[in-house]
Amino acid sequence: MRRREFLKVAATGGLGASLGVPVYLRQAWAQNPIKIGMPAALSGGNAQYGIQAKRAAELFAKDIKAKGILGRPVEFIYEDTAGDPATAVRKAQKLVEKDGVKFLTGVVLSSEALAVSAKCPEWKVIFMSTINGAGALTAKSFNRYFFRVNTSGPMGARAISLYLAEAPLKRFFALGSDYAWGRDSVMSFESQITAAKKEVVGKDFPPVGTKDFASYIAKVRQSRAQGCYLALPGQDATIFLKQAHQFGITREVKPIMEIVELENMKTVGEAMVGTIGSSRYPFTVDTPKNRDFVKRFHDMHGTYPDMFDGETYEGLEWLAQVIQKADTAEDVDKVIEAWEGSSYEGLEGPFLMRKCDHQAVQLGFVVEVVNDPKYPHPVPKILATYPGDKVTPKCRTEEFA
Repeated sequence: MRRREFLKVAATGGLGASLGVPVYLRQAWAQNPIKIGMPAALSGGNAQYGIQAKRAAELFAKDIKAKGILGRPVEFIYEDTAGDPATAVRKAQKLVEKDGVKFLTGVVLSSEALAVSAKCPEWKVIFMSTINGAGALTAKSFNRYFFRVNTSGPMGARAISLYLAEAPLKRFFALGSDYAWGRDSVMSFESQITAAKKEVVGKDFPPVGTKDFASYIAKVRQSRAQGCYLALPGQDATIFLKQAHQFGITREVKPIMEIVELENMKTVGEAMVGTIGSSRYPFTVDTPKNRDFVKRFHDMHGTYPDMFDGETYEGLEWLAQVIQKADTAEDVDKVIEAWEGSSYEGLEGPFLMRKCDHQAVQLGFVVEVVNDPKYPHPVPKILATYPGDKVTPKCRTEEFA
């Protein structure tokens, strides 16, 4: 409340009397921003994901600046977690207790997300995932303050498994980073692909931040697999793909990724062409809303949006609609109730927020990395699209019907 308005309230009988003058309270609220906290990895090996979340937030802030949410401005507060779970909790707590945020998003690693989500019932704030893949977040570790807008790891594994069920490849090696998302994704892929009467001939879990994949590449080669399923984050995936190409393994074994990322395509380049996998948001999806988003994003940032640029923007837009529907940004319970069972028209198509586990039901995509003369680097070409009910696990599980 500004000083001039404070004096007006005081003149009517002091601050206590202001409780009976809602017009001034409404004016005061209208001046206060709706704060969204982003404890994201903005440094370290997974900074590309935090940077994507931040880029999406910057575009969203620009797009919504004129009207705000409930007529109020929106303020993003960024904190760098460097991809460390303990730091993520500490930075999230600072955002809640010092900065007064009611909404958290932008958390990068699933290990961070599991740690932060566990604290949200105590803090009574909403944590909206637009990145985190661990199936446990909407299964055994679910709580009502957590919402996942993005495609989960098991959903990505499901999409590529449905595609591979019809492909000639029969033998696979699975390589997942040694933390929640990597292990969840490998487990889901193994379950899905064996159900399709195909074989996982080996699996391994390199630590996050591995720089030398030579021993893992040797295991893949020795397994005589026809395809190698990869659930490796950011920089780890880039290093593996470059080294696999140098060792010549990609000529023998098809790279199959749980998330096919544009950043990897730009960094690895020609050596990644022919790689297939699921995509949580392929910027090449041809909808009017997405075409407009891609243009505005490129105009602002000078690059094309990657997966978490798109998914974070969708999450923020949906959150804004839900707050508007709840007619409050302070009463978290009302926002939760407004979000449960709600629908949203995203960049890729329709979304539905399941009430039972707060997992967004959405289309699943399988893409191939290709060269396209319209772009300065390889891009994802959509090979198959699956309806949401085919790629979303049963409620509060990592299993599929």
